[in-house]
Amino acid sequence: MNGATVYAKTDRGLEELAHRTAALPQRVRSVLILVDGRTSTDDLLRKCAFIPQCAEHLAWLYAQGLIAPVAGSAPPTASSLRTPAPLAAKSTARTLNQTEVPEDLKASLIRMVHELLGVKGGGVVQRLADAGGSHDALVLAADRCYKLIRLSIDENKAEQFKRAATALLNVPPR
Repeated sequence: MNGATVYAKTDRGLEELAHRTAALPQRVRSVLILVDGRTSTDDLLRKCAFIPQCAEHLAWLYAQGLIAPVAGSAPPTASSLRTPAPLAAKSTARTLNQTEVPEDLKASLIRMVHELLGVKGGGVVQRLADAGGSHDALVLAADRCYKLIRLSIDENKAEQFKRAATALLNVPPR
């Protein structure tokens, strides 16, 4: 992100804060709360240094239209925004390093949960967001999320989640 860019909440971002419509994970919600329309990105990143992956959360909020650059501030540069790739662009033949998971993979899983479960997916999103950085940790978190969805939300949605997560993580189904 361009360090001089100043972001403000969009109408959609204000609506999210007022009504919790997108079931944002608490960390992402905290970053959204800190966006005030006056603070530069560099200062904002210093303020939210206690939040893991704050820069990625800012990029995601921007990509989702919850925040936007303030007119007159330096615009974000295309190379400086690390936005997650669209879910539809993911390949099912993905080969992953077993030790580290790309952030866009975790973000794609979270986006898929938002699309699949809407406001009911808050707990599932939080489990995925809190998952460790390894592929195995994300697979384990996805399996636990499947069980949570199945027990507390809906069996059909759980099966849809399992199929999509398996395709994204390229894990053979059990």
